[in-house]
Amino acid sequence: MSRIKDFVNRGVRLIVTDVPESASTPSEIPPEALAEPEPKPLERSEVAADVDSFSPVYEEAGIAPAGHGYGVDKVSEMLTSKHISHLAREVKATAVLAALEAAHVPLKDVVRDAVRRDHALDAFEQAKANELEELRLRTDARIQAIKDEIDAFLKERNSELESLKQAEAEAREAFARLQTRKRREEERLFDVVSHFFAGMENPITTTPGGAASAPPKPDPAGKRAD
Repeated sequence: MSRIKDFVNRGVRLIVTDVPESASTPSEIPPEALAEPEPKPLERSEVAADVDSFSPVYEEAGIAPAGHGYGVDKVSEMLTSKHISHLAREVKATAVLAALEAAHVPLKDVVRDAVRRDHALDAFEQAKANELEELRLRTDARIQAIKDEIDAFLKERNSELESLKQAEAEAREAFARLQTRKRREEERLFDVVSHFFAGMENPITTTPGGAASAPPKPDPAGKRAD
């Protein structure tokens, strides 16, 4: 709870005693005199969180300057005026109350203006908190979607790699079987023809020492031997 809300809930007692009491400057302002209806929750705000001035926030909340011209901003200017800014707090308060009295402006109007602005700031903060949470949820969802896409891509590519390796392994096995069958067939042909070339060179060639060498396997870096 803000300090202004705390003051409103307890009422406001003026800290000066040298200003005559009147209808516009009572010595106490009860809480009910400062009560303001709770503003509707502000789900979103068009004002940026890093706004330089809160004026757009107040404008968005529909807070307009008081008709008599004495709002919390005006009183703030009065308190910081070079004529009284160097005085004690009680003396400055007395001077401002005297000015309000002369202008027939009730102090409660100034406090109500401050309360409305405080409510607007709270609503603005909550709206930005809501927007931040929405952004977090969207960001988390998008990050997860990207991770899922990456996982799916890697799974697909890994599956493709395994298929390529499997296809090459099967081709090597088939080639090895071909070499074995070829050698046996050459031996059969050699044996048949040898019956007619006794003492002469057999025209049938056979693979010496078993099968011919197979194509080299790729190295781990994916490069094939020349």
